[in-house]
Amino acid sequence: MSLIETFYNQEQKIWSGPDNVLFADPQISVGQVIYEVLKEKPSNTFQILHDDGQTVSNAETLAAAVGIAQYLKSEGLTHRDVVGLIARNSAHLADVLFACLFNATPFHAVNPMVEREAIAALYAITKPKIIFCDGRDYELLKGLTKDWTPKFITLSDPTENVTGIEELLANAIKENNYEPTKLVHGADQTMAIVCSSGTSGLPKAVTITNSQLLLISPVSGLNDVVYTTASYDWLSAIKCLLSSTVNEASRVICSQPFSVESLVAIIRKWQVTYLYVSHWQFNALFNSPLATAESLSSLQFVQYSGGWVSAGVVQAAQRIIESTIFVYVYGTTETDGISICLNPEAENLVGALLPGVHVQIVNDAGRQLEHNEVGEILIKTNQKWNGYYGNPVQTAQTLDSEGWFHMGDIGYFDKDNRLYLVDRKKDLLKYQSMHYTPNEIEKVIVELPEVQEVCVVGIKDPLYGDAAGALIVRKPNSVLSEKQVIGHVAKRISVQYKQLHAGVRFVDKIPVNINGKVLRNAAREMFHNSAITKAKL
Repeated sequence: MSLIETFYNQEQKIWSGPDNVLFADPQISVGQVIYEVLKEKPSNTFQILHDDGQTVSNAETLAAAVGIAQYLKSEGLTHRDVVGLIARNSAHLADVLFACLFNATPFHAVNPMVEREAIAALYAITKPKIIFCDGRDYELLKGLTKDWTPKFITLSDPTENVTGIEELLANAIKENNYEPTKLVHGADQTMAIVCSSGTSGLPKAVTITNSQLLLISPVSGLNDVVYTTASYDWLSAIKCLLSSTVNEASRVICSQPFSVESLVAIIRKWQVTYLYVSHWQFNALFNSPLATAESLSSLQFVQYSGGWVSAGVVQAAQRIIESTIFVYVYGTTETDGISICLNPEAENLVGALLPGVHVQIVNDAGRQLEHNEVGEILIKTNQKWNGYYGNPVQTAQTLDSEGWFHMGDIGYFDKDNRLYLVDRKKDLLKYQSMHYTPNEIEKVIVELPEVQEVCVVGIKDPLYGDAAGALIVRKPNSVLSEKQVIGHVAKRISVQYKQLHAGVRFVDKIPVNINGKVLRNAAREMFHNSAITKAKL
C-alpha cells in the first residue's frame, strides 16, 4: 500500500516519484527554521527525559541552544570548522545539535558505542575543534585525538578539569537580539556529517546539506509523542528530531541501551504515538511476548528501516495492534529516503519512490532494464550531495558524472511500479557458477516459527564456490535442529545451488553494527569458527 505514486518513463526507462517539497526556502538555514519554531511556541513541551521524568519546554531548549551557539561563536567556529558530537542521549544533546545549526557549523555525529578504531578513523578525517562527549569517554577520546588536541565539553558524567555543559551554560555570553548565522553557501552548504553503515570496512563521513535537512516529514503533530531508538549518527534520527520539532510534537529520550523491556515501558508510560526503530529492534519487539494490544495501544504510527523484516513479522505486528500504520522506509545515508511502503504485504517490497527520487535498474553491462527485471538500483535525487568528507575518490565511486548513486543494492519494479529490494550486490554469491543472494534463503528460513534471526553467508568450497551456510538465533526453549532447517529449505527451494551445503550453526546472536546492520564478514568468520569447534567435538 502507498499514498504516493511512482511514474515510469518508458522512453528513458526511469522511474520517478512526485516532485519534492521542502519545509522552507532552502536558502534559509535549517537553524533559522528551528529557532523560529522554538521561539514561536515557547510553552510547548519539547522533550521528556524517561530516566527521571523531567520535561523541557521549547523556551528552555531555545535558551540552552542559543547559549551553546554563542559559545561556539566566541571560540571562532564558522562553517569551515567541525564540531564533534559523540554522546549518549542526555538532557542537552539536542541543544548542542541545534546550536551547531544556529551557528551554521557542521556537526560530526559518531556513536560512542562503535569500535575505537572507527572513532579514531572518523574523527581523523574531520578533525573537530570542539568535541561534546560523555565524561566516561573523555580519556579515550583525548587519546584518539591527540594529533590535533580539540577542546572537550562533557554532557554527562562530570570530569575533573574538563568543562561540563552546565558550566558552559552558566557562563554563556548573553547576547541581546541573537539571530542564527546566515548561510554562506546557500542551500548546498554542509550542515551535518554522519556515518555510513560500515557493513564492509570502516564507516565513511557522509556530508549532509542544508537543503537535505529541510526535507522534513509532516507525519507527527501537536498531540503526538515521538520516540526513536536511533542515535544522531543516523540521518534518520536527525530527521526525526527536526520533524518532531517543526510539527510541534513532544519527544521522549532515554539514556539506557535498547531492550524490549525498556522500549515497552517507555511506550506505556508516556503513551508514545509515533515510534521509529531499526529493523532488528522491530523484529525483537514483535517477536516478544511483551508486545501486546494493551502494552502498545497508544501507537498510531510505527516506522522502521535499516534492513530486512519479513512480511510475516509485519503481519503478526498488525494483528497485535490492528489500527496502527506500519511504514518501512528504504534509503541510504548518502541519498536519504528512497522509497516508502505502508503496511508491506509482500517479501522484499519497499514500495513507492519518495518525492524527488529517480531510479533506474541496470544489469552488469550497464544496460537499462524494464519491469520485473532484476538488476542494480541506481538512484538520483534533486538534492546536491557534497560527498564523503575529505574523500573525493570514494565520492566519485559512489556518485557518477551523471548524478546517479551506485549504492550496490539489487532490485526490480513490478508492473505496478512498486520497488522490490532483493539484496546487496556486494553480497551476491556464486555456487557451481550460479548466482544467488543470502536473502533468497533467509526469507525461507525465517518462515520457521522457532527462528528469531537468521543470516546466510557464503563459505568457500574449493570445488563449487560459495556454499550457503546459515547462522540462526532460535527463540527461547526452541528445539529446532539443523536437519529440520536444511529439510525446510530443500522443500521450499528446488534448485541445488541455493541449498544449505555448508550447514547450519545455532548462535546466541548474529554480529551487527551499532545500528543493527548485519556484518557479513564477521558473520562468515563466526560460522567458520563454529564449524571448526563443531569438528573438534
